[in-house]
Amino acid sequence: MTPTVFFLIFASVLLHAGWHFLSKQQRGGMAFFLLISFGSFAITLPFTLCSGVDFTLLPAKFWMYVMLGGLCGVICNSALSFGYRIADVSLVYPMARALPVLLTAFITELLYFVFGYGAPLGIGGIVSMVVVFAGCLIMPLKDFRSITPQHYLKNKAMPWIILAALGTTGYTVFDKIGLDLLLRHGGAKNVILGSCAYSTMREIFLFSFLFSAVLLIPHERAGLKKDLPKQWPGYISGFFAAAAYILVLLAMHMVENVSYIQAFRQMSLPVGVFLGVFFLKEKAGLPKITGLLLIVAGLAAAALWK
Repeated sequence: MTPTVFFLIFASVLLHAGWHFLSKQQRGGMAFFLLISFGSFAITLPFTLCSGVDFTLLPAKFWMYVMLGGLCGVICNSALSFGYRIADVSLVYPMARALPVLLTAFITELLYFVFGYGAPLGIGGIVSMVVVFAGCLIMPLKDFRSITPQHYLKNKAMPWIILAALGTTGYTVFDKIGLDLLLRHGGAKNVILGSCAYSTMREIFLFSFLFSAVLLIPHERAGLKKDLPKQWPGYISGFFAAAAYILVLLAMHMVENVSYIQAFRQMSLPVGVFLGVFFLKEKAGLPKITGLLLIVAGLAAAALWK
């Protein structure tokens, strides 16, 4: 993990935690996430237009990956919108970030050993991922006696958390492959503009899928009229989300195994917990502190291993 990659991810997680905080504060539904997607698209479009990317040169599989990345983004955002309505951000956010650490590591290892894509994690990398995962699981607990399967399974937000985690894992893997294809075949002037171009295409698919879902759900359709024209935090969230993910895309291009990007994005958890505790008046305790220490230890081990 180079200092440049670390800086990109650190800046990204601050922005990422910020827009999740705004979403929770506004109790944003799917329509609110639609506004975020529109804001992200509007911000990256000017950079895309001067990126030099010729989309006609891109192979068919690029469009498959960018479409799948957008679809997974919709799954993640929709699940988070429901999860935030019924549980604290300091519960939903850590849990939704925990599962993708291991899921992404599993998939990238599979891609390497079966298809020769990317690079292996190695024993040290896998151990660091497990430590980060354990920290994420411990953070939402009220006390250590709650470390049982029943504690997690009985939580009403858990189905949405799992769905958000699957969506996060999906778009992380698909976007890594899609961005590599764009930079290899699209003729981008540089990596930054190429990343903006990829982000724009991804948001087109994400917005289209999400807009279709909003129209099909009556109460979300009603929220569209309220959220789209009036809620300025949605536009700010869109800017934060676009900037955060462009930084992630840049970092993705600089590593061989995207599992490290997924792990280091968990630096957003301390920021998210801080915002939840000090601004939304959510409770903190020893498990939360212990979980944060484990996450930091796991990330340090991953950095040293690389």
